[in-house]
Amino acid sequence: MNLVSVVIPVFNVEKYVRECVISFLNQSFKEFELIFVDDASSDKTVEIIKTFDDERIRIFSIEKSSAANARNFGLSKAKGKWVVFFDGDDFCNNKFLEKMYAKAEKFDCDMVICASAEYIEKKQKISRHRSAHTLKSIDDKYQNSANSLHEINNNSLLEFVEPWNKIYKKEFLLQNDIKFPSILCAEDTPFSYKALLCAKKISFIKDELVFIRRRKSSLSFSTHKNWINYFYAYNEADKIVFKYKYFDDIKEAYCDRKINTFSYFYKKAGILNKIPYLMKAFKVINDVNKTINKNKYSFLDIIF
Repeated sequence: MNLVSVVIPVFNVEKYVRECVISFLNQSFKEFELIFVDDASSDKTVEIIKTFDDERIRIFSIEKSSAANARNFGLSKAKGKWVVFFDGDDFCNNKFLEKMYAKAEKFDCDMVICASAEYIEKKQKISRHRSAHTLKSIDDKYQNSANSLHEINNNSLLEFVEPWNKIYKKEFLLQNDIKFPSILCAEDTPFSYKALLCAKKISFIKDELVFIRRRKSSLSFSTHKNWINYFYAYNEADKIVFKYKYFDDIKEAYCDRKINTFSYFYKKAGILNKIPYLMKAFKVINDVNKTINKNKYSFLDIIF
């Protein structure tokens, strides 16, 4: 029985996918399946995956679409009780699945979050500059229990908008219709917020189990081409977060996250995109100020 399904969308990651596969085949936990969903790669990504003779590996191909649709497709094929969403250019500690599965089972969690770090490809070193991902702000007691976002009452959780350092109960995702919206990038933002807000049982592992590769050729770094998708992503996230029962408790932290995100990607948008980016950002700023009922943000918060 495949207790854990690992869904991995891949697109032209021939340089990295071998390391990703090996990091899973070396896992101490063995009861899993690797579901690779190829999003019309034009390189040797699929050929490399096929060199691994392991019955736990399943490969599907879809027409060129997006990581969001590839992940949703992979979820529809998952046989496991638990689901992990991963990326084909990342890698993990060999205790990743063992520790995540054990914690999820122990507390019958909807989701478990582990600590993670970034691997900076250019410098070939590990970075922990995103302090939220180290889980240092989470009280240790929440490693030994499972609680809702409201019970944990820690707004640093709103920084966890990526799916790769988590394990989800598949039934939880299906019952709450938690899917990735069909946008080119930043699709993990609305997905992760819906999961966080719907989950009644969240637990943590402060061990650093996942390593995210940061490289200039990745989709998330192609903001000069894909900047509009970050606005689409937050439009979808707003629909979810604004309906949250305890929205007043998190609205300012959520708005801080939104403004910081747009500021970060404005700097990466490219000179030709600065003006159209700011025009859209102005509307976001006005809407955010109305949401929190005060004029906290201005265009300077985006530019600087």
